[in-house]
Amino acid sequence: MTAPTRAAGAVCVVLHDVSPARWDGCLRVLAELRRCASHAGVRLPLSLLVVPRMHGDAEVPPRYLRWLHGMAGAGHELLLHGLTHRDEGPPLRGLGDYLLRRHYTAGEGEFAALSHAQATQRLLEGRAWARDHGLAMDGFVAPAWLLAPPALQAVADAGFRHTCTLTEVIALPHRHVLPAPSLVFSTRAAWRRGLSLAWNELQARRAREAPLLRLELHPGDADHRAVVRCWTRLLDEALRTRTPLRLAEAAQMARVLAGHQRELLRELNRCQSAKTSVPTATATRAERTGSSRT
Repeated sequence: MTAPTRAAGAVCVVLHDVSPARWDGCLRVLAELRRCASHAGVRLPLSLLVVPRMHGDAEVPPRYLRWLHGMAGAGHELLLHGLTHRDEGPPLRGLGDYLLRRHYTAGEGEFAALSHAQATQRLLEGRAWARDHGLAMDGFVAPAWLLAPPALQAVADAGFRHTCTLTEVIALPHRHVLPAPSLVFSTRAAWRRGLSLAWNELQARRAREAPLLRLELHPGDADHRAVVRCWTRLLDEALRTRTPLRLAEAAQMARVLAGHQRELLRELNRCQSAKTSVPTATATRAERTGSSRT
């Protein structure tokens, strides 16, 4: 099959919550992704968000670890996705905090309210886990994308090269930002699934001109046929015109664009300086002419 010509847009496919406890769901999602890639005639590199101790479970089955190494060896990107994926931060403060940290995230927004020191401890434990298992992880994505400002600084200080929010990819340490709208499904209840289908159809239309689109999948996203039909069709459409990238490459896009913006600003400043210098010289000649006539 001849691959279609692609425009200057990109798409990142991200799989969350990669862990032994949710491995079966991950494999079901991956099977659907392989069908999409085959249908589009493209290689589809993925960004896999790995949780070392999902809800405190520290077991690492040998088969699962071999699979992680195999995925990395096949060119997929592994990123740290919290340490436990469980919100064990400070007590809730007010209704807004409750809605964000308990209702929206179901108590899984691990980095939503952490201090710099608390975030650093978890990040270092996560990096040590990856190092002990021979896994390279240069990026970090917080569970539910909730990252308190001190925690974001901790991510940069820990040496991670990139992270993201729900709407942006952020290249570290200088925090170069690339707008990147996300398609995300909520499958915990029937009403959530229904709203997700309508919302993501709308979001995909709105994002047609965006330089980068992200499809953010979870292990449960292959368990409901209506949800599967929606995201596989949206991915099929994206792959017709967009180039698949990993988050690491999207972060590099952010750096390149930031460099172009800096160069453009320098050029604008040079033009502005040239424009302001001409009237000054003209005024000086007029002043001299006027002086000679006096």
